[in-house]
Amino acid sequence: MSNAIPHSSLPIDLPDEIRQSAKALKSAAANFPPPPDVEPIADNGTAKTKQPVPPKGAVSSFIATVHFLSKICGVVAASMFAIAMFIICQLVFMRYVLNASTTWQTEAVIYLMIGATLVGLPYVQMIRGHVNVDLLPLYLRRGPRKVLAIITMLCGIGISALFGYYGLELVIEAFEGGWLSETIWAVPLWKPFSSLPIGFGLLFLQFCADLLGLLTQRTTPFDISEDTF
Repeated sequence: MSNAIPHSSLPIDLPDEIRQSAKALKSAAANFPPPPDVEPIADNGTAKTKQPVPPKGAVSSFIATVHFLSKICGVVAASMFAIAMFIICQLVFMRYVLNASTTWQTEAVIYLMIGATLVGLPYVQMIRGHVNVDLLPLYLRRGPRKVLAIITMLCGIGISALFGYYGLELVIEAFEGGWLSETIWAVPLWKPFSSLPIGFGLLFLQFCADLLGLLTQRTTPFDISEDTF
């Protein structure tokens, strides 16, 4: 007959100090809050997450429309750069492989590169891709930082409106005067000049959308977190 003690009787032989410490650990573990990265689970077994609903209205519609136009400008500008690259490849093939002369390739590449730079201005502004020196805004507090951001937006609105207005005036004058480029291709100059009012006109709208987003607290000044100072 075996003299082994059943497993269920083992805790009875434990000292009182060890049993009290084990009970204290169990109660502490039960009352200990869950880790901060653990999502609380609802009673029905599904996690309830609240997502912020963007405000609706005329301002939101205007900002969304301008952002959509800026994205179109980004696609058009990228396509123009790609076309210019293919034209350069065709130019090199014609000149150095076929030993043939080229008449329109160089001029087309110049117009495409400049036009893509101008048309892509609103998209680059939307994604904050321009050169940005944020040393001063980082050292300013929230109030002065917002004032500086508003002044910067107003300067951008004024400059883009100025270039857009005179660019449109240049296009009209070139169209009415029948201006042609002084090359064999003889391109009507109002076509490449049209990238000026298009690019700066949409840049004007993008600055206006950014200013409205800042004034209505949809965005932060210079995209700096409000927790900074």
